[in-house]
Amino acid sequence: MYQHLTVALDGSHNARPALIEAVRLAAASKARLSLVHVVSLHDFAIESVGLLDSGALQAEARGRGQAILDEAADYAQKMGVTQPDCFLLEAPEGGSSMTQALVDCATQVASDLLVIGTHGHRGWRHLLMGSFAEEIMRKTTLPLLVVRNPEDDDNPLPSIG
Repeated sequence: MYQHLTVALDGSHNARPALIEAVRLAAASKARLSLVHVVSLHDFAIESVGLLDSGALQAEARGRGQAILDEAADYAQKMGVTQPDCFLLEAPEGGSSMTQALVDCATQVASDLLVIGTHGHRGWRHLLMGSFAEEIMRKTTLPLLVVRNPEDDDNPLPSIG
């Protein structure tokens, strides 16, 4: 069984099923669990055009990331995972640097399974949006568990637990 799992978290609908599965596996096998959020200052800047102060922008991005990690760690502990490790990483360029940061972190902490969520988009939507899961698959040598999100991204995201 796995001894150390790493799960990618971004606060989205896609990350939720991946977190639930990673926690289930970690609790069942008494494995270590690393929770990783990669702050993309580039993507956050595009999303928050009205916020012009770059220092405030970076603080807001880090704050959101830390809140995501804190909620996930609380959930993991309630479900029986002992002291999950939390990693708040930064990828100023976004995109490919985000996937590389995640893969590097999972490798450095000696994970033996990387867990990520995905939309499972096909066709034009996949072409336009790209695939984080696909890029991770190309970059990592770790076993990879990709958990498909059955929910529509437009639905409100309830709190976990």
